[in-house]
Amino acid sequence: MINYLINPFYRIAGLKSFLLGFLGLLILSFVSFKTGTHFYGLSNIDFVKDSDFITYSLEHLTSWIMFAALAYLLSLFLSSSKVRLIDFFGTALLARIPLIISPIFRFIPSFQSFVFQSFEMYFIVGVYILSAIWTVSLLFNGYKISSNLKNNRLIVSFIIGLVISEILTRISIHLITLNI
Repeated sequence: MINYLINPFYRIAGLKSFLLGFLGLLILSFVSFKTGTHFYGLSNIDFVKDSDFITYSLEHLTSWIMFAALAYLLSLFLSSSKVRLIDFFGTALLARIPLIISPIFRFIPSFQSFVFQSFEMYFIVGVYILSAIWTVSLLFNGYKISSNLKNNRLIVSFIIGLVISEILTRISIHLITLNI
């Protein structure tokens, strides 16, 4: 069971992971909107009910698309195997589902609004860090299976793809929110 939570991509890939992941993304966007939980990539979370549903959806879509596209491009250059676009977009989408845990906690009254440096703030941030680690683990395993890369090529290209996608996501979200 634990292996399935860390790497479901041996059983769920391609169109199936895309469809399940897209459903998860819609739910994550809705829960984020209802609780005022902004995700600016994987590296930043913020709690402000200041935007419409479209903004929350665009934050998640941007982060997903940036990573999936970069992972696919890196694999095209580095992998000797044939790689499929749907595998990268599906696994990257499905990997984002653990991020829903933090906004779900925000439905609990004591976590809806909290004081800076309070127990509630540290708890939510701790939950977010754990869910982000889980998401990165899923992203890595999805990338590993989709790219067929191994050893240093796998690790280095994953790290480069993740870092560049985070930078591009933050820039893109900033530009998008300026125009909304």
